Amino acid sequence: MKVLTVGIIAIAILAVLFAGCTSQPQTPPTTATAQPVVPTTTAQPALPQELAGNWQLTSMGVQEGTAITYPTTAITLVFGSDGTVSGNGGCNNYNGPYTLTGAVTDKGSGITIGPLTSTKMYCQTTSEQENTYLNMLQDTMAYDVDSATKLVLTGKSQNVLIFQRPSAIPKQTEGMLPA
Repeated sequence: MKVLTVGIIAIAILAVLFAGCTSQPQTPPTTATAQPVVPTTTAQPALPQELAGNWQLTSMGVQEGTAITYPTTAITLVFGSDGTVSGNGGCNNYNGPYTLTGAVTDKGSGITIGPLTSTKMYCQTTSEQENTYLNMLQDTMAYDVDSATKLVLTGKSQNVLIFQRPSAIPKQTEGMLPA
């Protein structure tokens, strides 16, 4: 009888093990249908050829253009076709986005610049000038290009930044006397 009981228990254990090993038909996992991603950015007008490229600051008109200052060091501005501006503020390199707004004002075509980021070197003699320049640049609301060599950026507060193409800036030759 003992052998019969052990046999029945063994059969029961085997039945349980085989029952757990039976396979169920597998259903393939359901996948969501991917929807195409549509960018929601507004297309910016193409960068006008007259604005593209390198510019060098020749003067800043603060207090609505009534107080003119001249940079004591080279300050540059470059408009890229990728919607960014970059340059050197006299000490630090800077960059950031710009947007051509399409607006037309009495000061020129609409543009916004910034927010700008820059390196953080301290240059005692040019720090204040650079901060003024970068603040004015980020305040820009309009631009006007005159004869493809002069660029005027006007801010919301009516301050102006005046640039020229580096090739159009006269070079002073050492030892020359003014005419």
